[in-house]
Amino acid sequence: MRIVTTTTVFPRGYAAEDAVDRLAGIGFDGLDMGLDYWNYSPDTPFMGDGYLDWAKSLRQRAERLGAPYTHAHAPGGADSGELITRAIRAAQALGVKYMVVHPMYRYADGREIDDAEDFVRMNARELYPHVEEAEKRGVVLLAENLLDGAVSDPRAVCALVKEVGSPFFGWCYDTGHAHCRGFGPEALDGLPAPLSLHLQDNMGESDDHYIPGEGTIDWKKLIGKLREIGYSGDCVLEAHEQCKRAPDGERDAVLRRLLDSGRALRELFERRD
Repeated sequence: MRIVTTTTVFPRGYAAEDAVDRLAGIGFDGLDMGLDYWNYSPDTPFMGDGYLDWAKSLRQRAERLGAPYTHAHAPGGADSGELITRAIRAAQALGVKYMVVHPMYRYADGREIDDAEDFVRMNARELYPHVEEAEKRGVVLLAENLLDGAVSDPRAVCALVKEVGSPFFGWCYDTGHAHCRGFGPEALDGLPAPLSLHLQDNMGESDDHYIPGEGTIDWKKLIGKLREIGYSGDCVLEAHEQCKRAPDGERDAVLRRLLDSGRALRELFERRD
């Protein structure tokens, strides 16, 4: 089980090359590329004409330093059209296996999609072409449980996965989102194992993205349930807020704390009792 961190531990605009160097030097085993931090301007490397060359160069750098890109996070949502296509192609160039795509969670008029059947139907329609593109590129797309409406319920996300019905589409379990919305470990009973995780903590009130162990999630119980349903992927940390907000001179210490939390979670996964 590799310990992987999102690259969004750094603020938007922080050079991706520097992020690779710094995170590999701290000791992370792999990287989760936050492509959602690179679409804020048409002038970013991800949005420019040379984005595939940029991605290939980053892949070479990361692999040389022993912290390859294993995961990514797409910008926008399932209905973001060509932006998702660009993200899939960038993920392939980075060497990524899994990329999270946020499902749609609002109707066109702005109302939350509370009805699970509507949620599945609307998202499946938008996702079919993206999943076809992902299959061509060897990238597995993942829907994650979010905070609003039906998508907050892991059961609805798994129903969407079943509806799409492709080995190139699965789901990612976000621990912090579930905790905020009152879905405890028992909500995973009877569900297929996620293919990836977003491991982050909070106090159960807001989506703080704290380092695991620094909020109120019962990690021993949650990891035990994930083991029980058969999770066998990486330890993917999406606990970015404390690091991102730290002064740069203090950031390495926060990153080491984050890495230590990942190691502690891995020990829980590997327990045999």
